[in-house]
Amino acid sequence: MQQSNKNNWNVRFEVTFYGNDPNKGSFREIKEYNIFFNDEFDIENKLPFNNAANVEINFLLYVDSLPIEKLTKLPHDYYDPKIKYDQESVEVLEVIKI
Repeated sequence: MQQSNKNNWNVRFEVTFYGNDPNKGSFREIKEYNIFFNDEFDIENKLPFNNAANVEINFLLYVDSLPIEKLTKLPHDYYDPKIKYDQESVEVLEVIKI
């Protein structure tokens, strides 16, 4: 059996949706997730996966190229024409080598 040389990491992150509901006013919705992440992901200009800081940068480069619906489940009213979503943000909470 061949042993894997992959640098495997668990990245815990949150996605924050900011919006405005005409009835309730401004709001934010936060969703937290984990992803198993390694150097096999297609990332342009990636850094070596040899420390947590580089992995965090690689993860943020990776998600920056994704449409938000590929990263997280959208809020139930995301496409409601009465609700306005202005932006999303992604924040890395923890990076652990596995």
